[in-house]
Amino acid sequence: MTDLAQVGSQPTARRGRCNLLRNLGLDFVRSDDRCEAVTLHGQGILSWDGLTMQKRTGNLETFNGIVVVDSELWTVGDAGGTFRQQGTGLTAYPSGVTDPLWSLWGSSKSDIWAVGPSGVLIHWDGTAWSPRTLGLTSPRAISGTAANNIWTVGGMGGIYRYDGVGWTKETSGTTADLYGVWALDANNVWAVGSSGTILRRSGGKWQSEASPSSAGLLGVWVADGTTAYAVGNSGTILRRTSNGWAVESSGTTNMLWGVMGASTTSAWAVGIGGQILQRSDSSWKSVYSGTTNDLFQVLVTADKVYAVGAGGTILRRSR
Repeated sequence: MTDLAQVGSQPTARRGRCNLLRNLGLDFVRSDDRCEAVTLHGQGILSWDGLTMQKRTGNLETFNGIVVVDSELWTVGDAGGTFRQQGTGLTAYPSGVTDPLWSLWGSSKSDIWAVGPSGVLIHWDGTAWSPRTLGLTSPRAISGTAANNIWTVGGMGGIYRYDGVGWTKETSGTTADLYGVWALDANNVWAVGSSGTILRRSGGKWQSEASPSSAGLLGVWVADGTTAYAVGNSGTILRRTSNGWAVESSGTTNMLWGVMGASTTSAWAVGIGGQILQRSDSSWKSVYSGTTNDLFQVLVTADKVYAVGAGGTILRRSR
């Protein structure tokens, strides 16, 4: 295990507004009106201009998934990389795989799962990652509510549930490829996928919900048992209420990969070309990201919004 942030100890390091991003696990040196951080042992330079952080040079791994578990931020990437923020350091942990990792979820610091579309399933026990066996074709997303209630979804309508002992295939009733899953509780789990597919697990069974769109859906987030959001191809955004799912205007045709919110009326979505959208006052508006790198996942915490994506991009702002 190697600490990735090593610049801030230099005598010339200046803090100022660079401290705004310290909790990303990066230490900074100040140059004119910019803060620059060397990460991954000099393989990349991220630049903060007071609004956003962008990669300037280097070959950083694309980040696909992000999660906070017990106040620790984890992200996974396209080369099998797993990275954890601890205090003021971002640390890389060998995953044992070089295939892409797309999604991760954890119930505690010693119970984190990550999946990837080549069939990868790995588990973190608090000390190291280890491979696990899963019969799912192309697992793409994972979500849970507890150590014994975890779901992963993938190709050909595949859905598997972990009960704390082992993974069991569940009947989805579809052959559509599934790209997103969100578990609210054991009886309220949603999955979305190709051709506008929307599934809900209730009472231990998966059932299809009427979709107002045929666009491929790539991400889903559930606020409560009634309200949920889904995003996908061509800027598609769907919102679920007590009246069912309906299309909401996004104002973009960019593919949207991830969505997450803070309440039934407030949500964020991210996508290709650095696209970030915020929902407030019943409408979506574009938010300046400062990057053209594709963004694949968004994370909303009690006071922050994070986005991760291509070229090692990690963005953060206050809610």
